[in-house]
Amino acid sequence: MTQNQPNRLDAIEATQAVHSQILNELALAHRELASFSTRQAERQQQTSDRHDEVLSRLENSANRHDEALTRLENSVNRQQETLDRHETTLARIERSIEALTTSTTETIQLVAQNSIAIREIWRYLRYEPRNGNGRGENE
Repeated sequence: MTQNQPNRLDAIEATQAVHSQILNELALAHRELASFSTRQAERQQQTSDRHDEVLSRLENSANRHDEALTRLENSVNRQQETLDRHETTLARIERSIEALTTSTTETIQLVAQNSIAIREIWRYLRYEPRNGNGRGENE
């Protein structure tokens, strides 16, 4: 053996020791990374589960809102139908009021005419001489 061989062997053993230490550190780092990755995956799964739950609640809420909107639309339609009926009734009432106003006006005119005629009759009866049998003397 030459003197260079033991130094060379020592250098190889030293390099091997460094490589072993690096491999051990890499193995430890790998385990830590695997553990971290596992924890991250678990957290992501929990987050995903929560998101799924939130999405499910949102979907249920959206369905309830759709149902409420449908009920509201139906209510608006019923109210429109009621409004249409009320407008028809109001138009009929307005026509009745016009007819009543016309009839009342005609009645008032007839009463006025009759009042005038009655006054004429009274005036005639007051000034017409009577013979006691309810008839005038000229008859």
